[in-house]
Amino acid sequence: EKNKYILCVGELLPNKNQKMAIEAMRKLVLEIPEAVLLIAGNGPQRDSLVNMIENYGLQNNVILLGYCTNLEEYQRICEFSVSCSKREGLPLNLVEAMLSGNPVVATKNRGHNELIQNTKNGFLIEINDSDCLANYIKIVFNDVKLKKELGLFAREYALKYSAESVIKELKQVYFQS
Repeated sequence: EKNKYILCVGELLPNKNQKMAIEAMRKLVLEIPEAVLLIAGNGPQRDSLVNMIENYGLQNNVILLGYCTNLEEYQRICEFSVSCSKREGLPLNLVEAMLSGNPVVATKNRGHNELIQNTKNGFLIEINDSDCLANYIKIVFNDVKLKKELGLFAREYALKYSAESVIKELKQVYFQS
């Protein structure tokens, strides 16, 4: 069975809450053993994430990539992006994931709520609800049509969103009153 890759991008900080994604993997691999979570980023939480992965015996299912300059390549092989942050401004990593046509599951916070229309271009879930995270990933992995639809909407929305936000930023720069 070919691996099914899930991408999670962000500094390894308590706020980015990668522990939630690892917790979800613990449940997901029971049903989808070929699922692999790639965590891109560095930070002070690295050691405790490594311990968690080892304690759960998930060394084959969760891989810490460290700091990545070639994220687009990972976006390409991944079928899915997750973000578990407690707080988020403008989540550029999710905009990028959506642009590459990947469905997204993200926790509810200001930045994510602005970007994701629940069930249309991705899924919004409660912070630390790892059961729900595992479930949505499972649903999308098992439903090719849904995955394609979510991905298309995600891409369309992100294109519009990134264009609009760029225009908004330019206006602020050039037309500051």
